[in-house]
Amino acid sequence: MTKITNEILSRNGYTIADLDYLIPHQANIRIINNVAEQLGIAAEKTIVNIERLGNTGCVSTAIGLSENFEMVKQGKLFCLTVFGGGYSSGAALLRTNQ
Repeated sequence: MTKITNEILSRNGYTIADLDYLIPHQANIRIINNVAEQLGIAAEKTIVNIERLGNTGCVSTAIGLSENFEMVKQGKLFCLTVFGGGYSSGAALLRTNQ
């Protein structure tokens, strides 16, 4: 997730400093904390719902987004990043034009 987050930011002309919130795949808290640490993202900029919902798979990022959707409306830059079996991964950037 660290690599794909850096790649999508770079491809779109952003850096980690531009990122307002990271919504990672909620597989387990150690992975989430490790990714945030590797990226240099503060805990308050990392959206976590695993403690309430458990590992809901890749949909955990969509749930995290829906729970914080009012912030997207404020023009913040979000990165959603997921991974799956077989070394698959994905990321998306989201920002409104406000």
